[in-house]
Order: sequence, then C-alpha cells, then structure tokens
Amino acid sequence: MGRTTDSTLRWSGVSDYVSYSSTSVQSAEVPANTYEVRLVATTACHINIAKDPTAAATDNNGFALPAGVVEYFHVSPGEKVAVIRSADDGVLCVAFMTR
Repeated sequence: MGRTTDSTLRWSGVSDYVSYSSTSVQSAEVPANTYEVRLVATTACHINIAKDPTAAATDNNGFALPAGVVEYFHVSPGEKVAVIRSADDGVLCVAFMTR
C-alpha cells in the first residue's frame, strides 16, 4: 500500500539538483512561502534539513533516503537540505513545493 500525498501541493517551478559524494553538501535555501520539499536521489544517501545542516553517512545526523524513492518533508523558508552518499556518488533533486 502506497502513501498518499497532500493533493494541494504543487511544484513551485523551482528545483535544485545537488551532486553529492563523500562530503556533505547543501542545497539552495528553501524560498519564501515554501513549506514542503520533494526529494528523490539517484543513489542511496543520507540527508539532514536545517538552517546550516551537515549530513553524515549514519542515521545519527539525519536519515537514510533510498535511491529512487520520492519523499516529502516539511521545511521552513531559509532552511537547506544537506546530503552525503551512502556508498555511491549521486544527485539529489530538491523540488520546492507550494500550496
């Protein structure tokens, strides 16, 4: 059984594609009036969301995001998504969503 998403969410027309490897990197800031992000990664990775986040390749500082799985997260304007690989380099798509 799949998880349902909020049907009032719409893509804002803005996305950030973040290439990641063995060092934590951050996305662009969440724009004003944006309170959700849609994330999908090309390889397994770990993420963390905060004003100045650092991701670690363990679940102690964020959590694991499997390859190809779409996840939605509540965010606040000005926050960023940090990402680091689990094993292989990849790209994280951060789509900024609005209502």
